Amino acid sequence: MSKEYIQEVKTATAQRFADQWRFNFRSNREAIKRRPGVQALKNKFSGTPAILVGAGPSLDKNLRYLAQAKERAIFISSDAALKPLLRHGIEPEFVMALDPQEEIAKFLTGIPNNKLRLVAPTIVHPRILDLWEGDVVFYHKFAPDIPVLVQVQKEIPKVGVLTPGGSVLSVAYDLAFQIGSSPIIFVGQDLSYDKKNTYSRAGENEGQTLGGIFVKQSENIVYEKGIHGEILATLKSMSVSKQWFDWAFTTWKRPRPPEIFNCSEAGILTDHCRLMPFREVLLKHCVKKFNPTWILKKALR
Repeated sequence: MSKEYIQEVKTATAQRFADQWRFNFRSNREAIKRRPGVQALKNKFSGTPAILVGAGPSLDKNLRYLAQAKERAIFISSDAALKPLLRHGIEPEFVMALDPQEEIAKFLTGIPNNKLRLVAPTIVHPRILDLWEGDVVFYHKFAPDIPVLVQVQKEIPKVGVLTPGGSVLSVAYDLAFQIGSSPIIFVGQDLSYDKKNTYSRAGENEGQTLGGIFVKQSENIVYEKGIHGEILATLKSMSVSKQWFDWAFTTWKRPRPPEIFNCSEAGILTDHCRLMPFREVLLKHCVKKFNPTWILKKALR
């Protein structure tokens, strides 16, 4: 993926959403002032494993094993992976949202969410805040080259920032990095499509076929090498996201660098992280019990 593609994706995103970002932020302003920001979570889970759950097709392989890590790791779920997790008895500590559109409501409705915690951008669609009954933690999208988002951050600076990189799990990774987690474990983070499925069969996007994606997104389809050396179809935006992870994994620094495991067992996230089956990481790294609820209540009171 060339730098031209990266700039193309960035420019298209800014042009598409600038007005929506402004409207959403104005609508959310009072709620943002009342709620905590991600800054309050800094280093609160130092040395604690974090499992970042995406809704890629490979999630189906590991859903049945995830419950074994309850109270042994922090679960950070993408919005699209929330319903599959709940169906398997897993209530994640954090549910991540990134998209400013009302469309993501489909991932968050029809479920009891009053005990869950949504981590949302300050420019999230106000409809999402209306339907969410649980706690909300806000963050600013850090994008110093996008004037609208720079201005939003200046207006309420104490919220804290997460850096987006295309996919929801980019901000999930930043959250895990900032709270001090290690290891950081990816599950269901394919950033590509397999031969049959575009998303986990347990999620809201189950009905989307690969053929349909090719028709609707024909001009955005590119190909990347997968973890097994195979060539996989993906979108320009997800290929850019892969480059974002390569950058974050290699350039972000903190006193105790995290171990990073990609346990998706599929997809294109291959570089600067260790590829390992989830069950193996579970047995080696998710062994010590702790009480995340108590830590969160203390941090966010």
